[in-house]
Amino acid sequence: MPVGAMALTVREKVAHLYRRFSFGGTMQEIEEGTAAGLDATIKKLVDYDSIAGNFPVHPFEFAWNPDNKEAEPGTYRFRLWWVLAMAATNRPLQEKLSLFWHSHFAVSEKKVENGPMMLDYVQVLRNGANGSFADLLKNVAKLPAMMKYLDMERAFRGHPNENFAREVMELFTLGIGNYTEKDVQEVSRALTGWGMLDTFYESGKDNTERLMALYRDKRTASTFCYMPSMRDNEPKTILGQTKDFNGDEVLELLANRPETATHICRKLWEFFAYENPEEAVVKHLADTFTKSKGNIKQVMLAMAHRDEFYGPKCYLKGYKSPADYIIGTVRQMSLGTELMLMRPKESNPTTPIPKTILDNSGAMAYYMYRAGLDVCFPEDVSGWKWGKNWINSSMMTARMQYNGMMIWDNKGPWVAAKTTQGMMAAANATTPEQAAARFKQIFDLNLSPKSDEMLLNVFKVHGAKAHENLNNWAGILYYNLKMLSACPDMHIC
Repeated sequence: MPVGAMALTVREKVAHLYRRFSFGGTMQEIEEGTAAGLDATIKKLVDYDSIAGNFPVHPFEFAWNPDNKEAEPGTYRFRLWWVLAMAATNRPLQEKLSLFWHSHFAVSEKKVENGPMMLDYVQVLRNGANGSFADLLKNVAKLPAMMKYLDMERAFRGHPNENFAREVMELFTLGIGNYTEKDVQEVSRALTGWGMLDTFYESGKDNTERLMALYRDKRTASTFCYMPSMRDNEPKTILGQTKDFNGDEVLELLANRPETATHICRKLWEFFAYENPEEAVVKHLADTFTKSKGNIKQVMLAMAHRDEFYGPKCYLKGYKSPADYIIGTVRQMSLGTELMLMRPKESNPTTPIPKTILDNSGAMAYYMYRAGLDVCFPEDVSGWKWGKNWINSSMMTARMQYNGMMIWDNKGPWVAAKTTQGMMAAANATTPEQAAARFKQIFDLNLSPKSDEMLLNVFKVHGAKAHENLNNWAGILYYNLKMLSACPDMHIC
């Protein structure tokens, strides 16, 4: 057996892959992946551009209000669109990678205070998540949201922005210790002539008119501006190379440095696998990054084929982020799919999303926020602290207040009770042990003997056919999720 490998079954590897490259696998995803094999499942998850997306919702649908009330194009609305995408997508790695980049290229609405700018930022992350790192870096650096967040609204000859240059080198590319203060000064000079323009409030007399103008004219509300006459056109010496670098050239230089390959690949491995990876692992990923000219898809493929990814340091040794925990159970109960079915077939970018979808997308965002992941509001320029940092007393208390959702509405048992009832019924369990095993399959649970016994006791009390009475089943589902939320193994991935 290769060093770092474990004797895992195909099903165990597929389930592990979904825990890390998605928000946790649904029962159907794991079964289909097991039948297709690990290599095919890796390709399906990583090469998601080859799969037709199943999320046709336009973000503007979340901004419109019924009854001709003025539109609300705030980040608090647009981020709900992204959360729904996480829950409903058939391309989950796109959203998981976008979340990684959101933390890497951190921008917060708390400072930007502009919904359309933040929406453009999220869209750039999503559209470039598994593509060229150099392209993503250049596209993000020129986003008005990023420029506003790092005080880069204008940079001109004689007044460069060294803070922006420093963040680009320290956080986005090279990493700490791989550049000098002189490099920072020279990079900031290369970025002069950059600015931004925001036209949103010139686009109409109110938010409804403004949004409709953006949709009609197929344009963004704000944009990057290049001002040649404001540029410092003298030679700059950056990382030992001297020329009259412009902004795109310096970002291309930084993106293709070996230090950047190492920094990005180490961060990717620590996000998707485990902290403090072996140097051989980082070197392999960095070599892949360099040979593919920074192609993130190729790095992710290399990661998913490493024996260490399925080894004892990785398998069931990770900590679920709030997105893994909340979005994971939502997907496992098929709630994303069910919410999409509530969207009328005639919906289009100019029609408001139904209130039920808006409210439940808001509930997902709220539960993640309570557990420490406030989407579009990262803690600071360095993003969130991942891994074991999600597990502390205050965050665990918040997690334990989430016991599933959409189990009841004001009329009685609701969507989650019905979807999981169908999943339980399909197993045709005849013993409490079989019923408990099916429940673990639905939520991809790997429980300790103590937690296993607690779950089994529920089915011993209520019977193998506990799901058949929907009213009773809704209560059992809620009880099980509440009970398991206090078990450490529920938060391990």
